[in-house]
Amino acid sequence: MQKLYKKNIQGSCRFIGVFKPVPAGFKRGYAHKWAATILFACFSLLIFSKAIAFAADKDAYGTASLMVIVEREAGSVIVIDSSRHKLLGRISNLGNLIHATVKFSKDARFAYVIGRDASVSKIDLLKLKLVKKVRAGDDSVGGVMTQDGKYVALSNYVPGEVRILDAETLETVKIIPAEREYPDGKKIAARVVGLVDAPGNLLVFSMMDNDGIWVVDAGKKDFPVTKKFWDIGETPYDGLITPDGRYYISGLLNSNWVGLLDIWDMTEVKRISTIKTKDARGTGEDIVPLWKIPHLKGWAIAGDYAVIPAIKREVALVYNIRDWSIIKEVPLVGTALYTVAGPDGRYVWVDLVGKNGDTIQVIDLKTLEVVKTFSPGKGATHPQFTPKGDAVYISLMDEYKVVVYNPVTFEKITEFPAEKPSGIFSTERAHKFGM
Repeated sequence: MQKLYKKNIQGSCRFIGVFKPVPAGFKRGYAHKWAATILFACFSLLIFSKAIAFAADKDAYGTASLMVIVEREAGSVIVIDSSRHKLLGRISNLGNLIHATVKFSKDARFAYVIGRDASVSKIDLLKLKLVKKVRAGDDSVGGVMTQDGKYVALSNYVPGEVRILDAETLETVKIIPAEREYPDGKKIAARVVGLVDAPGNLLVFSMMDNDGIWVVDAGKKDFPVTKKFWDIGETPYDGLITPDGRYYISGLLNSNWVGLLDIWDMTEVKRISTIKTKDARGTGEDIVPLWKIPHLKGWAIAGDYAVIPAIKREVALVYNIRDWSIIKEVPLVGTALYTVAGPDGRYVWVDLVGKNGDTIQVIDLKTLEVVKTFSPGKGATHPQFTPKGDAVYISLMDEYKVVVYNPVTFEKITEFPAEKPSGIFSTERAHKFGM
């Protein structure tokens, strides 16, 4: 029994790999004390290592449901785990974030924060560390990841161009000037807007100052422009691609239509009216000031419906995406900035700007009526659903906080302090076109 006891102790400790066997020649009684000491140390080490592992697991998180929220005036972002509504940390010194956007790598490990000053900051979301920061122009309004995840493309105002960066190194690999040459030889450069990725590893974008849409093949080494469409309408301001990657829409500031490009066909840009009937505007009495240019994104698509902000009108335009006819103009109490559908496609949350700018209105797509009007707080903007829609995050820019609501009961779940929060970006966008 004594030999067996001694053998078990030695074997256990040898298995743990910390202690050596009892030295030969030790007295029998002393060997027992030696063995007991070793056993106690081994078990203590095991318990300690388990405690460390438990603590590490408790603080660990994945990237599938993170919210990256822009603090526009502080030049920083905060990161929240929306599955637990837990603030994870803040990353600072990211540049001018007045009109910032955030894009994600395919695995959602990295966030790319694109500032108005065309700064691009690559952030490791697991370490909450800035990996690298570069300048990629002078004035930018957004960007997108290519479908293959290899490149980050910027839509720049100054200089007017699409600039393509290697997603790993942030080195510039291609500059595509957004320039139109007219028959008389005159050339006009344009600010780039509405840049999206599309199936086939394509990039599609609109040009604000020369009324065009271009298509780029990002799967080829030299990034050739494969299609050019001109005179699509006056002054494109933004664009969206439907979640299936089928249709690209270019919003127009000074035309009574939007431009629609069928990515499957790629032969023409169709004009889709933004007025339900020819005399819908009547004498123009329903025209209101353009408080802010609205945003277009794929979040405006819900099932067979597209819900798009109207320009200078207090309505949301509801389209049937099967034939792109206007089904209804839903009256609002202000002009829409964002129209964001929940994951189930039943409700669309509308963020208003200007008049009643602190108000959120909710449209039920079953009835095509506003079913809820409420004010979460001052400067309410940019509603963002969690991946399965069990909560909605909203920035309260003028109250320096982010609030989280239950979309069924409209009760506030929690809130987080933030420095002038604006854009809210969920990592689920990593897997969606145009996001």
